[in-house]
Amino acid sequence: MTVKEFIEEKYKPAFFPTLKRTTRDNYEQYLKLNIIPFLGDYALDEVKVDTIQRFNNWMATAGQRGRKANLNKNTIERVRGLTSRIFKVAQEMGLISDTPFKNTLLRIHAESGGHHNAMDDEMVASVKQRIPLLENEEERLYMTLTVFMGMRPEEVMGLRWEDLCLEQNFGYVRRAVTYPDNSKPCIDTTKTEASARTILITKTPKQILTSTMHNYGFILGGENPWCYSHKERVRKRAFEHLGIKGYTPYDFRTTFATQAKESGQTSAQVADLLGHKDTRMVETIYARTRHHSVMKQLAAIERLNE
Repeated sequence: MTVKEFIEEKYKPAFFPTLKRTTRDNYEQYLKLNIIPFLGDYALDEVKVDTIQRFNNWMATAGQRGRKANLNKNTIERVRGLTSRIFKVAQEMGLISDTPFKNTLLRIHAESGGHHNAMDDEMVASVKQRIPLLENEEERLYMTLTVFMGMRPEEVMGLRWEDLCLEQNFGYVRRAVTYPDNSKPCIDTTKTEASARTILITKTPKQILTSTMHNYGFILGGENPWCYSHKERVRKRAFEHLGIKGYTPYDFRTTFATQAKESGQTSAQVADLLGHKDTRMVETIYARTRHHSVMKQLAAIERLNE
């Protein structure tokens, strides 16, 4: 049995139906663009450690074969994670005697992947001050949900008025809205069980939301969420009006986590606010250590060194 035959006949029918829509779409792309083109015609038992190393190198140089760019290290690791699971299942089914994934022997010679950036305190403070002054209600609501609460962009789009308890200063994240084809919205449950969580609503967002409160419906859309093109139009206009350049909605989530961590919150507390089941993402990606945050510790270190 070839790798492609195993994936199509065994692996996908068993595991893909239970995946979230966004995860399934990502995996389909990994298979279509990377795994099957390189490994698909190999017999399962022909794939060895050196084959996987060549696969890693092939992805790292994808730009030389017509792709828009080489795959970075983070993307290769995600593709490798899916490929490793495929071979692990084949091993457990008795189709191969051993998996070719020996991480101590394998290397990824690729550029590091970019991460989302935390904005500096002065800039994000300026954005927060100007959000209530936005004349367009859609822009004002979109930026309020994006900037103040640390939600993922898909959670922002999935928030409904019924999810809010403004008098008690909190709300619930219950669903996510994604755009698999960059067009019609797909309404799904949250990314993970931990993503379904309580969000805190502080004074400024509470005032903005209270001023436009409805009894039901999506906050960004009404009976149905915005389509992708409308969402992007609102985002671009809002970013332009607020003078935001070089940042994405994800960067506000990173900024939220970074500021929470720097304010004294533990990694576990920040993970709860972000909807992560543990602290790994907080400590490695979201809660960045910034120069001015380190400098705030100078006085304490001075006292230690006296």
